[in-house]
Amino acid sequence: MLTAVRQLNVSKLPEITRVRMIPDGIPPSPPSSGKLLPSSRGIQTPTKIKLNLHNVKQIPVKHPNKLLTFWSKLPLKHKILIGIGLFMVICAIAIIPPVVVATSRIITSTTAPTTTTYACASTTCLKSLTSFHASTIAFWLFDSTFNDVNNIYTGFGYGSPSYSSTYAYLGQAIYLTGSSYVYVSTQFMNLTYQSFTIEGWIYLASVTSERGIFGQCASSTTTNQCLDLSVKSGHLHMGFQNDDISGATLLVTSKWYHVAFVYDSSSLQQTIYLNGVLDGTTAGSGTSSGPYLGTSGSTTIGLTVSSNYFSGYIDHLIVTSGAKTACQILNDATLTAYYPFDSGSYYDYGINYQNGNGNQLTSVTGRVNQGILFSATTSYFQTQGFTATAGYAASQPFTIALWVKPTSVVGGTLVHISTAAAGTTSGTYNACFDLLGLTSGGYLIAQIFTTTSCCYSSSTTAITGPLLSVNVWTHIVVSYSSSNGLKLYINSTLNSFSSSSLASFPTSVYTTQPYVTIGNASPSGTAPSCITSTSSPGVFLGIIDELYIYSRELTTTEICALANP
Repeated sequence: MLTAVRQLNVSKLPEITRVRMIPDGIPPSPPSSGKLLPSSRGIQTPTKIKLNLHNVKQIPVKHPNKLLTFWSKLPLKHKILIGIGLFMVICAIAIIPPVVVATSRIITSTTAPTTTTYACASTTCLKSLTSFHASTIAFWLFDSTFNDVNNIYTGFGYGSPSYSSTYAYLGQAIYLTGSSYVYVSTQFMNLTYQSFTIEGWIYLASVTSERGIFGQCASSTTTNQCLDLSVKSGHLHMGFQNDDISGATLLVTSKWYHVAFVYDSSSLQQTIYLNGVLDGTTAGSGTSSGPYLGTSGSTTIGLTVSSNYFSGYIDHLIVTSGAKTACQILNDATLTAYYPFDSGSYYDYGINYQNGNGNQLTSVTGRVNQGILFSATTSYFQTQGFTATAGYAASQPFTIALWVKPTSVVGGTLVHISTAAAGTTSGTYNACFDLLGLTSGGYLIAQIFTTTSCCYSSSTTAITGPLLSVNVWTHIVVSYSSSNGLKLYINSTLNSFSSSSLASFPTSVYTTQPYVTIGNASPSGTAPSCITSTSSPGVFLGIIDELYIYSRELTTTEICALANP
């Protein structure tokens, strides 16, 4: 390929060298400094010819490469700028992709269960808790006293009401015979012209006629001057005297119920909840209720106007200023206990005041704020907050959730259920088993203690979970219901389950409320001889955090929310 000079002002040029190429597929080198340079290969000795170049003004030459033609027309400074730009593009192509790849690898390699979050299907009520030790107008625990925990509203028993630990939701409850009640006489409880919530637990011995739960009356003949909370013809009833609503559910005897009566003075609405679920309301009915106008009168528990006495047990009765939300009521009804273990505290952050106790525990960094470290043979945490005494015996559902970070996986107890504080039984036929524990090989085991229909002989239904990793946070949930059996969730995912119908203990088996021991099978550190387990009972070595105990079976959406705090 030859390149010619664009303009020749050489009128006296006598001759020009002619070069004849020998084709061999290799072009000659391009010209340099305006001279024709021979290739090192395929060149024959040139000869000279004479040309008449007079009157030659311009020789137009079309370059076969348009890009080079364009390049040749550019000024030098533009060529320099383009060269710099191309250099920068080449550098970017060479450097940026490896950086991106390296960054992606770093993110992937450091992602761990402790920091991974998942988008749960929808919002839940689990975080809408009543504030820890929220201010109450009155709170009667009925643990060997008729006085409220604020020491403001002192109660006096009439008709010989008694205390019971055999039939109690938590701790002790008062037993009312149908002709006895508690009279609160220290001072008037003013609920007029304001929103309020009254909630508690009841266990009915009779549902005939009307059974009063809580009452206050200034005038039985004037509308809105008598507060009447009761069970009327088997249904929950809330009224201000001629301004009443009733619940939809028919209640039965010999069963614990959580009941809540809410009045919202801003919307003039009365609402009734049963076991945390809406049971009756004036909302949307087109009618208004109140406001409540009772400015005087005595306050009674187990009695309302017209001598309507309660028959059965009442426990944990709370009067709160303000209208609680549906989510708060649901948690009040079903969250038996919640232990965040922050700052080394064993406080129950639910509304039941089920504070625990512990031994040989150290407050350390947890999954959420602080957790507790189990490192000694006698390390344990214990509470009595395991649903109602008769609840588990009647196969009512439950859910226990917690975070664990083991430092060793050669066995150990995570959750032990017993009817004695020592981790043993307190009678002939009682509970003594690891609900959740590890095998000697580090595998998770969930199990429940069952009986046959004819006898008190015991058996165990167990399901096996995964091998736990050392020094890795794992969220564990074990749940039970008579319809769905025993389920085990790991990091919000259902891992294993037993769909078989699990028989329940006869009611007489649990004569006391079960104890829940965390991180050990016994406060002594020695596995009790009564224990029935397919795991390896004993001290758990590691950290435990965020312990929740519910008296219902949580949904997968709710479990997802707990696993992603």
